[in-house]
Amino acid sequence: MLLVAGFETTTNLLGNGLALLFGHASVRAALTAGELRAADFVEEVLRHDSPVQLTSRIALRDGLDVEGLALPRHGEVLLLIGAANRDPARYPEPQRFDPWRAETGSLSFGAGIHYCVGAMLARLEATVAFPRVLARFPALTQAPGATRHDRLLLRGYGELPVLLGD
Repeated sequence: MLLVAGFETTTNLLGNGLALLFGHASVRAALTAGELRAADFVEEVLRHDSPVQLTSRIALRDGLDVEGLALPRHGEVLLLIGAANRDPARYPEPQRFDPWRAETGSLSFGAGIHYCVGAMLARLEATVAFPRVLARFPALTQAPGATRHDRLLLRGYGELPVLLGD
């Protein structure tokens, strides 16, 4: 489970972030110049384009409610992580990608006892990867032919072709 869960979600985090860098030249320049912390960039990628879009929970006892709605034992609740990460009551201009936000605090890795066991590793991998890729391939650009997989559960690229430059 850890291998499968950690592979596709981290792959999607890296692909989603790379695509955002291609579409936001000022963010890319700031990250490359060290004017934007890689960790802040990664947090905003997780908020803006979370690799995991939903999860579910099952009530294991009677007497539970969700916002006043009774939830029977074994009743299931779908939690829309992607929607929560774009909640306008929580984030000003939630559709705008802004790695300089004062606070992100996304739900991309869940919360509480259901917090993702691999969250720290995924953040570390992405925080290391983005600056290193940009340093190694400064002329990196997106090539035609990207295919996006916006599925119910996971969101990311099936293919994101790139040109390495000189």
